[in-house]
Amino acid sequence: MPDAKPARYKGTALSRFRTYHECDFFEIKSPQAFSAAYAYAKKKGLPTFVLGNGSNIFFKRKNIRSLIIKNSLPKMIESLGEDRFKVSSSTELLELLNKMYAEGRDAPYYLASAPCQVGGALAMNAGTGPREGKSISDFLESVEYFDNGNFCFAEKSELYLAHRKSSLQKNGIFIVSAIFRFPKKLFSSNPVKERLSWAAKNQDLSLPNCGSLCTRYDARIMKFVRLLFAKFPAGISSKKLNWAYNKSPNPIWLRSMIFILAALHKMFRKELRFELKIID
Repeated sequence: MPDAKPARYKGTALSRFRTYHECDFFEIKSPQAFSAAYAYAKKKGLPTFVLGNGSNIFFKRKNIRSLIIKNSLPKMIESLGEDRFKVSSSTELLELLNKMYAEGRDAPYYLASAPCQVGGALAMNAGTGPREGKSISDFLESVEYFDNGNFCFAEKSELYLAHRKSSLQKNGIFIVSAIFRFPKKLFSSNPVKERLSWAAKNQDLSLPNCGSLCTRYDARIMKFVRLLFAKFPAGISSKKLNWAYNKSPNPIWLRSMIFILAALHKMFRKELRFELKIID
């Protein structure tokens, strides 16, 4: 598709914060479509952002400057034998975990409450806290992806993988599929239901949100900002300190809260590390 053109998107479905945005938008239904979208972006000199389900994402402007590339590849969970499964990046993580449980297989069930696609979970190497040290890459064997328009294949050992970080996060990468190894396991209870029950009790799901806001922060500053924004349409949850919520389609409220949070951490020389990816 050498002459592919983007559509113009207008709406609130790009991010799970449900803020309103407008942008140039490619919906990718085949690997070849990504090549055409990337070629268009390169020709126009546009930054790109690959979008899955919109979890852990905040678009800070109403008119997004980046070209949005939406992952709409066909969903696939293909058994390769010997505990190995090929999974498309567009597959819902919860769908994959439900299938592995139904087959009596071990899998990263602690991610059942993460509303993301497999590609997004791989890119950020989603997992538990640093103390437990578990991540989706524990089950990973290899990945197929595009890097700046070039098709690549990498074994797990060839990737940089750290706590909630990976070399697959960099701009210009579009994950196509991955091969996992999910070994057989006996269960005394349903780990998917247990995780979803835990999330209902411990996470604030009452308003639009994008999950955990930071991986490092100062609790006193977070509490102050929570009080400061208590009467505004966006702020920090009263149920969970490291959790932002939003009630307005206008991204300015979240943008202001995030700006003040960062400024105060800098002023008082406290470490702040966002888990949220902020896109211009």
